[in-house]
Amino acid sequence: MAKRGRKTKYNKKYCDEIIEYFDIPPQNIAYKEEYFNDGSLKSKVPVITATEIPTFQGFANKIGVNIDTLHEWKEVYSEFSEAYTRAKQIQEKIWLVNAMSGLYNAQFAQFFGKNCLGYKDKVETVNKNIELSYEDYIKKVEDADEY
Repeated sequence: MAKRGRKTKYNKKYCDEIIEYFDIPPQNIAYKEEYFNDGSLKSKVPVITATEIPTFQGFANKIGVNIDTLHEWKEVYSEFSEAYTRAKQIQEKIWLVNAMSGLYNAQFAQFFGKNCLGYKDKVETVNKNIELSYEDYIKKVEDADEY
């Protein structure tokens, strides 16, 4: 019996489109200008803001598919998988630049890093295994029994 189902909406052009969608400058620079009463420029101060971080949900919406479809395409089409990975790296750069510049709320930056990019808190453990001779072990046990 022939396999039936809806025809895929996948098109190789989405490999380039996903990169274009994500490949934006991390920050916008506008200038606040102040003028003297005579109309001449008094000062021009740069105002830096974070661009809206591109998301995979946004790209899926733009091309008219569900986010699950993008995940499926990653598994089925190697060229799309490579483009998706590159888009994720671009997204990470945007996040990192704006987080390190203080343009994102710290809690948001931490949440996004952990939940969307796979970052984790570093946990250090110290192994205090001490090798004891049998005699030293017996002495420690006897000392513990005294308490």
